[in-house]
Amino acid sequence: MKSLLWILLLLGVASASPGDLLDIFDECKDACEYIRVCRNSDIDLLNTGINRFNSVPFAKTPVLLRHFLAWDCVSDCDYQCQQIVTHMRMEKGDPFLQFHGKWPFKRLFGVQEFFSALFSIGNFIPHYRGYKMLQALLHKAQKGGNAGQSVLLQNYVYVSIAGMLAWTASTTFHLRDRPLTEKMDYFWAGGTVISSFHAIATRVFRLDKRPQLAKIFTWIIGAIFSLHVLRLAIEWSYTYNMRFNVAFGILQYIMVFALSFQNYRSLQERKKAHNMPVKLYTKRIYALCLQPILLVVITSLAMSLELFDFFSYAYQVDAHAIWHLSTIWPSWALYDFLLADFNYITRGTLD
Repeated sequence: MKSLLWILLLLGVASASPGDLLDIFDECKDACEYIRVCRNSDIDLLNTGINRFNSVPFAKTPVLLRHFLAWDCVSDCDYQCQQIVTHMRMEKGDPFLQFHGKWPFKRLFGVQEFFSALFSIGNFIPHYRGYKMLQALLHKAQKGGNAGQSVLLQNYVYVSIAGMLAWTASTTFHLRDRPLTEKMDYFWAGGTVISSFHAIATRVFRLDKRPQLAKIFTWIIGAIFSLHVLRLAIEWSYTYNMRFNVAFGILQYIMVFALSFQNYRSLQERKKAHNMPVKLYTKRIYALCLQPILLVVITSLAMSLELFDFFSYAYQVDAHAIWHLSTIWPSWALYDFLLADFNYITRGTLD
C-alpha cells in the first residue's frame, strides 16, 4: 500500500532543488574540493581573493564512512557545504532549502537520514513477523496436501518477502543515498505493490480453487514485474516508474475494497442462516470488512504527509520519516487481516 506515494515523490524529482542553485553552495564546494585536493574533482584553480570559504577548515572524511558507506572527498564536501550554507541561512533567518531533493540532514552515527532508516527497520519487523506466521501455516498446508490453501498462503508469503526486501532497500537507501540504493528502493517498492495486487486478486477471484489458473496468473504477474525491472535497467524513467506503481496501486486498492464487500455479504448470509450472536458478528465485521478498509485509509493519509513536506533541523525529522513511522502499524495489521481472512474461508473462524 505504498504505491501512490510515487506521485508525490516524483514531483520533487522532476526539477532541481532550490539549494542546488545557490551560488554560495557552489562557491563552498569549489573551496572544499580545492583545499582538500579531492582526486575526483574538476576544481584545479581557486580565486582565494573572492571565495568566501578559502579559509574554512574543512574536515576530512571519517575513515569508516569512506570505506563502508562510499563517502568520497567530493560527496563529503557536498555534505559539509550543505551544513555550512544551512547554518548561514539559519543565522540570517532564511528558510531551509533542499539539496538534491532532500533536506540538509546531519549525519547521525554515520547515517545520512537516521530516522527514516530507523523507521524503515520498524517496517521490516511486521513483514518478518508475517513471514514466520505464514511459513508455519504453509508448511502445515503442504504437509496435509491442501493445494488450495497452499496457493493462498504462498502468495501471502511472497507479499511478506517483497515487504522485507522493500524495507531493507529503504533502510539502505536512507543509510546512504547512492544511485544503486535509490534504484533498489524503487524496484522493491514496486515489488510490494504488484505482489500485494497478485495475492489479493487471487483471493478475490478464488483462484486458490483453480490451482492451474492460479499458476498461470502468477507467471503473468512475475513476467510483468521482470519486464518492468528490465525496462528500468535499460532506460531509467521516473515517469514510467510512477505510472506503473500508481496503476497497480489503484488496482490493489480496488481488490481490497472488493474483498471487504465479499466478506460483508458472506457474513450477512451466515448471520441469517446460523443466527450469529451480535458480539461475534461485530468482531468479524471489523476483522474482515472494516479493518482492510481502515488500512487503506490510514496508509493513504500517511502518504499525504508528503504533501506538507515539513522539516525540523533541531529534531532531524521530516515528513518522509513520519510517513515511514505511520506505516508500521498498518503493516502489522495487514497480516492479522490476511490470517483472519484465511482462517475464515478455510475453517469459518478468525483464529
